[in-house]
Amino acid sequence: MAEDTIELLRQLRIEKADFFGYSMGAAIALQIAIQHPYLMRKLAVIAPAYSNDGLYPEVLEGEEKLKPEDLNGTEWQKAYARIAPNPEHWPVLIAKEQQLTRDFKGWTADEVQAIKAPTLIIIGDSDIVRPEHAVEMFRLLGGGVAGDLTGLPRSRLAVLPGTTHITLIERAEWLLPMIGEFLDLPMPEEK
Repeated sequence: MAEDTIELLRQLRIEKADFFGYSMGAAIALQIAIQHPYLMRKLAVIAPAYSNDGLYPEVLEGEEKLKPEDLNGTEWQKAYARIAPNPEHWPVLIAKEQQLTRDFKGWTADEVQAIKAPTLIIIGDSDIVRPEHAVEMFRLLGGGVAGDLTGLPRSRLAVLPGTTHITLIERAEWLLPMIGEFLDLPMPEEK
């Protein structure tokens, strides 16, 4: 999917862009940041895991047992039914998502640390991504410093209270101003 995105940018003659991704889209954006950094201006990722260690073990176990009907009535399923050209392919989507999770190899800490684009990381406090994984990623991207003494890092971390992986999409009133402000900030100077 990252290669499809890169090809789209090439076809549109876009040389550099801001990237945003949620969940699996965050993984796609991370892949582009790692493999094609010249395309990346800024990166905003919601619920990113750069390795399967970033997810709770029970999430990975549950993923294998998940049936499409288990998600009936969720915001995700309702949105799919509303906008998909073939809503009856819901089981196909779930099967593909499960296969992608099984096949996901992730990236090393060194690969993440090599990302130079300013990055906004957002998770829910009850997300499938472990908070300590998000903090680790934030630190790898230059965060976790005393900003009053050293200046703000190029990356930011937000943990939304009372928010799960699925209910993140219901937090537009928090997310839109946060993401908009981040993308509108001037680019930091290289050190």
